[in-house]
Amino acid sequence: MSLSSLLSGLLSGSEPSTESPATARDRGEDEGPTIIHECRNCGTNVSADTNCCPACGGDDIVRYSID
Repeated sequence: MSLSSLLSGLLSGSEPSTESPATARDRGEDEGPTIIHECRNCGTNVSADTNCCPACGGDDIVRYSID
């Protein structure tokens, strides 16, 4: 799920399909920030060691830290 899809779901008021980090924090499970690696060109989530997006071939991979 891309970051833009996640944010769209949160803003529209729909329930996310997976547990959010805030829910885990509310239960006392502080695992630190969530790190998302995403292609800046197309928004595809990729693994931390990815240098080139498998979906569009873009090489601009960004790292978001969500607290």
